[in-house]
Order: sequence, then structure tokens, then C-alpha cells
Amino acid sequence: MGQLQQRLKWDPNTGAILDADRRYVMLRADVLMGLFAGLPPGQRAQALDSLQASVRAHGGASARAYRASAAAADAFLRVMAESAADLGWGVWRFESGGAAALTLAVRNSPFAMAAATRDRPVCHAITGMLEAVSALVMGEPRTFRETRCASMGAPCCVFQAQDE
Repeated sequence: MGQLQQRLKWDPNTGAILDADRRYVMLRADVLMGLFAGLPPGQRAQALDSLQASVRAHGGASARAYRASAAAADAFLRVMAESAADLGWGVWRFESGGAAALTLAVRNSPFAMAAATRDRPVCHAITGMLEAVSALVMGEPRTFRETRCASMGAPCCVFQAQDE
């Protein structure tokens, strides 16, 4: 059991799942991804981009809390990978190519596995969290994009910094 799983408080009296003051919600991946599949393509792209921005902003609050518990960048990345697995976000493997490069490979992304559309990358939630994480590791915000997605037949999802 990971650190996040140990910290989560399931409170049936209030119907809440909490990590300190951060509330989580359990939701089936196919329910979430079905929302996007039901939208016309232009609106789907906009909604996925909005999800990415929301995770970057709000998920970034969780990342900042986790960063406070891990002094070294490599320890923080291990905490993030473990937390992702604890939350059912797949198996994360970070690769650092020096101070300016960070790549993430994700096996078993719930977003890719539950996507009904297979024409483009769909793991925008992971991209948003990676952007929040990279800002905490590298000291400045970076834009990332999913270069390979399991929803399109790749063996895993891969996220890389986007050249500005």
C-alpha cells in the first residue's frame, strides 16, 4: 500500500474521501471518458484541454503538498509515481534528461484504456499533472504533450516537453 492510500480517510458519515483538506472522488474511468466520447470532435478537444488545465491547477495543489514531503526531486518523482498508482492513474515511470528535460511513460492509463475514441491522444489529465509536477521539479512551468497514447495502439502512453 502506498503512502497516499495510507493517508486517505474514507468517511462514510460525510460521504468523503480526504487526504488532509484535499477531497478525492472515486469515479469509473469509462464514465469520465464517456463524457468526452459523447461530444462533437471540436467540443471534445476543448473539453479535454479544459480537463488538462484543471488538473494542472487543482491537481497541482496536491503535487505541492507531496513536494513538501520530499526534499529531493528524484524522491518527489517517486512519490508522484506511487501516488498515481494509488489513485488508479496507471504505472508511471519518469525519465530525466537533465535539468531541462523530463519524460513520462505510463503503462495502463485509465484514460487511454477507457477511451471510446481512438483517433488522438486522450490522457490530458496526466498531461496536466505532469505540467504541475515539472514546474515543481524544474522551477518553471513547461508545456507537455502526449506523443504516444495506448488508446491509439501504443504499448504505453508517453509524455514529453513541448518545444516552445
